[in-house]
Amino acid sequence: MHTPTTPAGLEVSWAPATPADAAALSELFNSIGDHDETPERLSADSMKHELESYFTPADERTVVARNAAGAVVAYGTVFHRPTEAKEHRVYLNVYVHPESRDQGLDESITDWAVATATDVLRTEEADRRYIAAWFYKKQEDTARRYAVRGFEPVRHWWEMERYLSEEIDSVPEKGFAVVPWEDRHGEQARLVYNSAFADHWGSTPMDSPTWRRLVLDGPAFRSKYSFVAVGEGEVIGYSANEVYPEDWEAAGRSEGWIGGLGVVQDWRKRGVATALLAHSMVAMRNDGIDAAMIGVDAASSTGAQHLYQGVGFRTKITATTWQREVS
Repeated sequence: MHTPTTPAGLEVSWAPATPADAAALSELFNSIGDHDETPERLSADSMKHELESYFTPADERTVVARNAAGAVVAYGTVFHRPTEAKEHRVYLNVYVHPESRDQGLDESITDWAVATATDVLRTEEADRRYIAAWFYKKQEDTARRYAVRGFEPVRHWWEMERYLSEEIDSVPEKGFAVVPWEDRHGEQARLVYNSAFADHWGSTPMDSPTWRRLVLDGPAFRSKYSFVAVGEGEVIGYSANEVYPEDWEAAGRSEGWIGGLGVVQDWRKRGVATALLAHSMVAMRNDGIDAAMIGVDAASSTGAQHLYQGVGFRTKITATTWQREVS
């Protein structure tokens, strides 16, 4: 396990993150969001789920910095999902309290994360290996920190919004039917996900335990807003949707997220995705949600961004993935 270098002049202790740190890390994460005016917030429950589900083993892939008074002032995480894909990516996150920035912690934890990610990738057999970081385009200081370490911007993302007070058109369901999500649909939806996203940049397939841990058992998942499309007796599309109430105060409204939307290739361009979106938005609106949100690759090979624009979504904020290759 790598340990970050303590910046000169600082009294800092380092330790891996544990679920017991969830409340303190949540508070730090949200303080950063308030300062940087970014939209995402995390409750203690959501943070605990991330620590237990994404960053394992925690003693190798997380680190927390505490000041002399024992307060959490920074943390870093490294996420890698094992896959048989030809490309592997390890994602880094570095969070430093605004009052503790520009004192070397940002640099130290970033170096720790890069070194940890490099070790992870070198144990994997793959044609290409990358270290990646995702952050909002407005976070220019973060971009500079990665740029000097050889990272380059490689992909741009839109977070899009759609007010649910606007009319939602019904969509003819020709040869298929959209039905409410039931527990039995979970595994079928996973297979659709693996098929639908096989040609998407940066996507990797999920096995059943990973799908359940990261999607179905996540605190944000809401089956009451989620649907599947059935055609010829098979699930051919899904919309697995989420809510993050911790974001609502910063957003000034309630929001529901189209967390995952996929249609198998043979059924594309036949209105399935549009119908799934319409059902999802109506369900959210009927439950009092103000706006629907969705994230999309700005250069999606399937043209998903144009689909969303066509049903009223507009870009609210942009983000960028930066990466560098590991030989």
